[in-house]
Amino acid sequence: YAITSGALSTAFTVGQYLAGAALALFTLIYFLYGGRSMWRFLLGAVPHPVRDRVDIAGQRSFASLVGFIRATALVAVVDAIGIGIGLVAVGAPLVVPLAALTFLAAFIPVVGAVVSGVVAVLVVLVTNGPVPALIVLAVVIGVQQLEGNVMQPLLMGRAVELNGVAVVLAVAVGSVVAGIAGALLGVPMLAVLNAGIRALVSGNLEPDEDSGAAGSAFPPADVPVDPVPGPTGKPSDP
Repeated sequence: YAITSGALSTAFTVGQYLAGAALALFTLIYFLYGGRSMWRFLLGAVPHPVRDRVDIAGQRSFASLVGFIRATALVAVVDAIGIGIGLVAVGAPLVVPLAALTFLAAFIPVVGAVVSGVVAVLVVLVTNGPVPALIVLAVVIGVQQLEGNVMQPLLMGRAVELNGVAVVLAVAVGSVVAGIAGALLGVPMLAVLNAGIRALVSGNLEPDEDSGAAGSAFPPADVPVDPVPGPTGKPSDP
């Protein structure tokens, strides 16, 4: 009975994760395919006097999110490659899993790099001894210095324009509220809110080319909604 109950519980948990992954994939495809029409529909509910400002705020928020993801992915790749090379150099085991952990942890600003580095050093200390562990520690510190002093200011600062204290607080609050998912989503959500609120209060209705908003997937506010075909194939009245 205990074995059957455990198997059913495991199958139920796996089914939940698979269903969640399928739902997330479906939602992603739907947003990518129909994102523009959805944005036009939402803009239609905004009062006309402020519609242009809300449109620009949405463009800049979206551009900030895209910039954050691109910059973080690039930083994560550099971290994973650098630490992976250090692990290979000392003959450490589990190089691919540790490099993958480093890549994923880089999406949690500040905390992720420290945690993944500590895990890598501890694994090498247990399996290879203190000298290789010190070498890996030096590699981790070097990679993190490159990330913190060169890549983060150059890429992340331009993408999200957030203060360092705000980033740390976003990670802390997100982790307390929603665990690992909150730590992952705290900074991008703050970046989106920051860009949107700045656009709303600035009064500047020109797309910000520096932030990439000019190439946003959002259309201008005055673009009409595509007519919906009627039963005869002709556009029906809204």
